[in-house]
Amino acid sequence: MMQDNLLPSNYILAEGPEGLNKVLDELLEKSDQDPIFATSEHYILYQLRDQKALIKVDTSKKPFHFWYYDLLGRPATRLVKATIAEFLWEKCGAKELYLHEHESTSR
Repeated sequence: MMQDNLLPSNYILAEGPEGLNKVLDELLEKSDQDPIFATSEHYILYQLRDQKALIKVDTSKKPFHFWYYDLLGRPATRLVKATIAEFLWEKCGAKELYLHEHESTSR
C-alpha cells in the first residue's frame, strides 16, 4: 500500500468524477498546445469519499493511456472507469480511431 508521503510531488488533485473530468480536459488542452508538456509525466490524485487513487496519464499521443493505483489496493470503480472511458471516446480520439479501424476492416 502506497503512503501519502510517497506520492509524486507534481500530482493534480481531482475531487470526484466532475473534478476528474475537469483535470482531463485541462490535460488535453495543455498537451494540444505544448508538445513539451505532452511528453511530461502527469499524475492525478483522485478522491471521492474514502477512495483515494493515483492515476498516471500518458498525454504524449491520443488516445491517452492511463494507469490506476488505488491507495488501498482496490480495483478502479465503475464511476472512474466510466469517466475515463467517456473522456477517451468523446474528446480524446478513441471514437475516431475505432471508426477508422472499423472502416478499414469492413472493406
